Amino acid sequence: MKKANIKLMVNSTIMSLNGIAHRPLKRTRQDDKLAIAEAKRQGKTVADDGTISGSVDPTATSYRTLNTLDITRLPTRYNASSNTGALDDNANVGGLQEGRPWT
Repeated sequence: MKKANIKLMVNSTIMSLNGIAHRPLKRTRQDDKLAIAEAKRQGKTVADDGTISGSVDPTATSYRTLNTLDITRLPTRYNASSNTGALDDNANVGGLQEGRPWT
C-alpha cells in the first residue's frame, strides 16, 4: 500500500513539473496533454518539465504507428475561452472512430 502511495506522489509531482496542471483553461491543459502524448507516440523525448525534443524515432519503445493527432476525431473539446462555457461537440458522423484521435 505504501508503494502505491509513493507512486501516486511521484506522478503528482511530475504533473506539477510540466506546468500543465497550473494552466488556467481546461482547453489549454487538454491541448498541452495531447501535444505531449503525440510527441511520445512519435518516439520523441519529453522531459519532466514538458519540453519536447528530438525527431520521430520508430525504434523508441513509446513509438506508435498511429502517432499523428487529428483533433477533429475527439468527440468533445473544452471551450477555448472559458472553463464553464459550452463544450465543442464534434459530429462524429458514423460514430466514434477506432484509434481516435490518432491517425
